[in-house]
Amino acid sequence: MIIDTHQHFWHIGEGDAKGPEDYKIVAVPEGVTGTILRLADNQWCLDLAAKEPFIVGVCGAIKKGPEFGAELEKFSANPLFRGICYSGRDIEDVEKGSFLSDMEKLAAKDLQLDLLRVCPGFYGGPKAMRAYTGTPQSLAGLFKIAEAVPKLRIVVEHIGGMPIDGKPIDKTWEEIFKRMAAHPQIYMKVSGLMERATTRPENERATELLSFYRPTLDALWEIFGEDRLIYASNWPVCEHIGDFIVNGLRILRPFFAEKGEEAFTKFFWKNSQKAYKWVARLPSQR
Repeated sequence: MIIDTHQHFWHIGEGDAKGPEDYKIVAVPEGVTGTILRLADNQWCLDLAAKEPFIVGVCGAIKKGPEFGAELEKFSANPLFRGICYSGRDIEDVEKGSFLSDMEKLAAKDLQLDLLRVCPGFYGGPKAMRAYTGTPQSLAGLFKIAEAVPKLRIVVEHIGGMPIDGKPIDKTWEEIFKRMAAHPQIYMKVSGLMERATTRPENERATELLSFYRPTLDALWEIFGEDRLIYASNWPVCEHIGDFIVNGLRILRPFFAEKGEEAFTKFFWKNSQKAYKWVARLPSQR
């Protein structure tokens, strides 16, 4: 059983569609049994999820500002709505306005917060998204949220955006991760792993060798332990650099198999259930 906690659908019904059936063609043969949909259009996602039980939850978006409370009430009434995502830009000024009190409201609804591009030096991803790579202010915002709202579950996406060169991780990143791990409500999403690989020419596929990623995975395991690492693919965004559902799983499966059956199941679905509180909708998700 595998729950993919980060993937996207778009342009359904068009020639370049990436929809549930396209996803299941590659994911189901690899043992993926459910997914959490990540997009900004909450109602579109929820309407799609209502028809597609492979989707166990939606991590959507609610804009900061005076309408946050009303929007939260609206969407949280749907049990498939499992939380929201902000980027680093959104949390550089968390002490202004009602932001922290809004995060309290999110926590009171037992929902979670995904954070993208919060660490300075975020590496990789499609060219269109590389203009913002995190700042010291966005990283400080993450820790201010964690300190001010300790009951809010926070999921840091894409291993924080740390570049991977096949060597032991940089001391600066190690310290950032240790600061994150000091907050028990912060989870690390091992998503878009191959997109972080630096030792490749532009537009070429990343290596699929576990040995290249092992120093990074060893560090994440040592720092976050077996209870706060979560699997995700970032499909189909990840397709610009490699097939992370098929070959990415073949990187991660042997690594976590080495840690034992319980750690394996925690990484591939149990930890995501703690973080997102998703509810099974199919027998294969139980």
